[in-house]
Amino acid sequence: MKKTTTLALAALFGLALATTTASADQAKGKRVYQKFMKDDCGVTGGVVAGKHTQKEWKKLTGDAFKSELEKICPKSKPFLNSEKFKKLENHLHDFMYEFGKGSGNIPAC
Repeated sequence: MKKTTTLALAALFGLALATTTASADQAKGKRVYQKFMKDDCGVTGGVVAGKHTQKEWKKLTGDAFKSELEKICPKSKPFLNSEKFKKLENHLHDFMYEFGKGSGNIPAC
């Protein structure tokens, strides 16, 4: 009985840990914006995120999200069409959502 309980708790803990690391991170999205887009855009991440409300950013996913970023920041097209963007897209989307217009949040970038 003790072994079964221990095994079940270990499995539950492992699942909980794996779930947290798989989610998007707005802090990582901020670093992505600063490193790959800020110079091309010429404005802070708060300005870009403020182009839409949180509700609007939430609706913009996949190709629509990428397309909107290309409209806002056309010089960043090389990054937006790269494999690196595909890997980091969820984090960047979370950043844009977190600091969207009307959220009351202000990024320090």
